[in-house]
Amino acid sequence: MYKTFPNIGFIEKKLNKETIKILKSYVKNKQDKFNYSLAGNINSSFNIKDKNNWFYNNIIVPTIIEYQKNSIIDLDPKILTKNCAFVLNAFWVNFQKKHEFNPIHKHNGVFSFVIWLDIPVNFKKESKLNFVNHSNSPKASCFEFVYTNTLGQIETYRYQLGSNYNETMLFFPSKLNHVVYPFYTSNKNRISISGNVALDPQKIIDKKNVL
Repeated sequence: MYKTFPNIGFIEKKLNKETIKILKSYVKNKQDKFNYSLAGNINSSFNIKDKNNWFYNNIIVPTIIEYQKNSIIDLDPKILTKNCAFVLNAFWVNFQKKHEFNPIHKHNGVFSFVIWLDIPVNFKKESKLNFVNHSNSPKASCFEFVYTNTLGQIETYRYQLGSNYNETMLFFPSKLNHVVYPFYTSNKNRISISGNVALDPQKIIDKKNVL
């Protein structure tokens, strides 16, 4: 009988129109620049505010519950002597321009997410560029997770981005390495929202609960 080793996964889900409308209102009311805290080689990144914790309560909490229900590995630190509640402790929007990119990096916290609001390019068109179409690893405009397999070899899980991924959220462990490659065939911004979920030591709960 063939056996596989357990590993940590992620969640992919489409967000509904109401959620996207609210997120776009957050983007419209963006706050101070957030570049100094990010790995991205991107000029325009801004903090956004989750008004009345709507996004956290309606989207993040159910997604944490879904992740904990399906994950074979508990990501909560074992050094804690008390149960801390989760909190959305970073929330920002990226306006990625042509040629800009995010090098391989990981986030702070327990969970992180990315949401694509507007992808102005198509991978098929990007892959036809002269410096891409001969490659055995075309990655222009892609988003990619990077991890190691059970033999210690580096593996990737790639999203070949196009408009079909608009309104899609990826929810993953914060320490999962990922990279955002540059795009070349559009002068429009690729707009995405990201955030980190951490444990709040100021909010102790009696039992394991995401609230």
